[in-house]
Amino acid sequence: MTRMHIRLAKVARAGVCLTVILGGAACSVFDTEIKNPNAVEEGALGDAAAASILANGLNSSVARAFSSVYGPYSVTSDELTWVGSRENWGLLDAGEVSDPVNEYTDAAYPFMSEVRWLSGYTVGKLESFDKAGTLRNRIDMGRTYVMAGIVFMTIADMYDDFIIGSDRTNPAAPVGEANMVSLYDSAAAYFGKALALAQSLGNNEVRTQALGLRARVRFSKALWRSLKPARATPANPLINDADASADATAALALMAATYRFRLTPTNANTGTNNFASEMNSRQEIRAGGEYVNPDPSRNNLTPLAGIAGIKLRDPVTNQPDPVLAKAIDECCRVASGLQVGVTVTSAKEMQLILAEAALAANNLTEMQTRINAARAAEGLPAWDGASPPPRDMLIHSRRVNLFLQGRRLHDLYRFGLKADRWLPTSIAARKACFFPIAFIERQSNTLAPQPPIEKAAYCT
Repeated sequence: MTRMHIRLAKVARAGVCLTVILGGAACSVFDTEIKNPNAVEEGALGDAAAASILANGLNSSVARAFSSVYGPYSVTSDELTWVGSRENWGLLDAGEVSDPVNEYTDAAYPFMSEVRWLSGYTVGKLESFDKAGTLRNRIDMGRTYVMAGIVFMTIADMYDDFIIGSDRTNPAAPVGEANMVSLYDSAAAYFGKALALAQSLGNNEVRTQALGLRARVRFSKALWRSLKPARATPANPLINDADASADATAALALMAATYRFRLTPTNANTGTNNFASEMNSRQEIRAGGEYVNPDPSRNNLTPLAGIAGIKLRDPVTNQPDPVLAKAIDECCRVASGLQVGVTVTSAKEMQLILAEAALAANNLTEMQTRINAARAAEGLPAWDGASPPPRDMLIHSRRVNLFLQGRRLHDLYRFGLKADRWLPTSIAARKACFFPIAFIERQSNTLAPQPPIEKAAYCT
């Protein structure tokens, strides 16, 4: 039995004893042999009947991990800002992105590490069932490939280095800053497997997800190369990747104009969204000052009600941006609740990938067509292609259509923009840096960067 299972067993046994003690002292607190009818040994997961449970469990774990890492990422950008009492949010807000001891990035790391391991475990199990001919629903394997790809893509996007180990008990060395780009290849390979399987089964849902995500990961890989290892604003920040464009075009053929693929935590499986709880319950953070007008009657902890709460304006109509208004209603008000979803790919993102490729190729007619397709999906009037200028229009379109989707910090870096709360001396104001291997991993893994509290040399 692994240490993980021993720990869970102890918790379960303690719960049984507590129940009996409250009803009458019928068992000793030192009794470790109490039977738990709800305990599931790992061996039970070797049965192909568990395939759907494994696939659903991975999906839930991905949603939980995202809720932990997207908050720190968005606060480091200008999308969210610190308004409470927990100063570690304030450090991220000021641009201190690379500190391994920040409590929020430190708390997110174990969830991302866990789900990385779980994705490999689940893929291995379902592939073995499929090879044996016992997998009852093969699309479960396709869904698992999609989730595994999302995990690797997100780690590559948000971390400067990471531990990728297949063993739960023995330490592993970091991937290394220069090798993190290979995680995009792993993600693309998983999406490719999902796509091939979905095509063979005639499943358009997974096929659409896989194409959209592979377009995104190929775009992200090209963006990674533009920012690293120089960690400075690239001379040409526009991304024009032929493979990403091909996937985006193929994905759009399957997507409705308003299509989006979201991961949403629920009470039934993943509990509450971590950053939604910090925003809509604890009110430690809220939408950023360039996006919303805060409500002074509520200590500026939340936006003003309705459209009056939207500060950022649409550059064509000069009215409060309705795309952002819809996003703020979904995520960033007390009424938004604690189960806030994260969009991982969408039809509008495909249009923006193609618009940027067209701008990079100086095909302004095609760029205008793509931007206006994204605007038409929201019922917005067309952009004339000139005012605002194409590059400014691209940046704004990405800003509102990809809000809280893990893109904004990358765009700030590559377009040479500064978040409104960054201090000039902060690392984010000086270099394109992301999250480090966290303190919690460094303490328990001697192969991780040591001493545990030091920042990496490339982000100091």
